[in-house]
Amino acid sequence: MGGRVRALLVFNPNATTTDEGVRDVIASALRSAVDLTVQPTKQRGHATLLTAGAVHEGVEVVFALGGDGTANEVLQALAGTEVRLGIIPGGGANVLARNLGLPNDAVQATGKLLDAVRADRTRRISLGLAGERYFGFNAGYGFDAAVIRHVEQHAGAKRWLRQGAFVWSVGREWAMGAGREGATVTVTLPDGSTLGPVAISMIGNCDPYTYLGPRPMRVHPWASFDLGLDLLTLDKPNTPRLLGVVSGTFRDGRHISARGVRYHHDLGAFTLSSPTPQPLMVDGDYAGEHHAVAFTSVPGALRVLV
Repeated sequence: MGGRVRALLVFNPNATTTDEGVRDVIASALRSAVDLTVQPTKQRGHATLLTAGAVHEGVEVVFALGGDGTANEVLQALAGTEVRLGIIPGGGANVLARNLGLPNDAVQATGKLLDAVRADRTRRISLGLAGERYFGFNAGYGFDAAVIRHVEQHAGAKRWLRQGAFVWSVGREWAMGAGREGATVTVTLPDGSTLGPVAISMIGNCDPYTYLGPRPMRVHPWASFDLGLDLLTLDKPNTPRLLGVVSGTFRDGRHISARGVRYHHDLGAFTLSSPTPQPLMVDGDYAGEHHAVAFTSVPGALRVLV
C-alpha cells in the first residue's frame, strides 16, 4: 500500500479480555501507521453496518477488536472486497485470529498487524456461506448450535464462566436430549446423493474448530482456509460414543474413522435439512432455527492481514 492508509477500528465495548485502557493503547499504536477512525458497536449487527459504511467511503483496512462474533460481523461487509481485515483478539476463544497465526493477546496482535500494514502482508482465505451468512471458521446445525443458543440465553454465565459456560451448556443440552433423541438431519451432497438421517453435524472452514483454553479442538483435522468446507456427522450417538469422539478431537484425530462418524473433505457445497426446524450457528453465534440450510464454500473471499 502506497502512502498513509485510511483505516477503521471497530471495537466491542463488552469484549471479555480488553478494557478502555487497552483499547486506548491499541488505537494510539494504530494511529502511528494509519489514518484511523474509531467506532464502538452498540448492538448486535452494528459492526456490519459500520464496516459497510466505511467500505463505501473508501477505507482500505478495517481492524476488528473483540471476540469471534465481532470479527464475523465485520467480515460480512468485507467479503468479496479488496479491503483488508485485521483481527485484534479481545474475546474468549478468538478462534479466527488464532487460526490465522495471530497472537492470542490484543497488544501483541496489534504489533504484528502493524508490521503487516507496513509491509502490505496479506493473505486471501476462503469463507463458508450458510444461507446468506458468511463464516470464517465453523458452523453447526442441530446439537452444536443448540449449545451456542443455550450459552447466548445465559449471557451472565458466559461473562462469569467464560469458556466454562460452553462446557456447562454441552452437558445441559445433552442431558435434555439434544443430539441423542432421534437423528433428524439429512445431508444432501453436491452430486444429489443423500446421507442420514444424522444426529450431529459440524462444519469446518479451517483447523482447529475451536479452542478450550490453550487446547485446540480438531474436529476437522484436514480443513484449510485454502480448500472447501469439511463436514463431520455422527449417527445416533450414545454418551460413550460422543465422549470418544470428543476425546479424539483433542488428541490424535482418529475420531474421523470412529463408528458412526462420517467425514467429508473439501466440499464445494451441500445442504443440511430436517423435518423439524434446527438451530444454526456460525462462528460461535446463534443464527436462528431453520428447516434447511445450504452451505457453500467461497474461495478467496476475504483478504486478511497476517
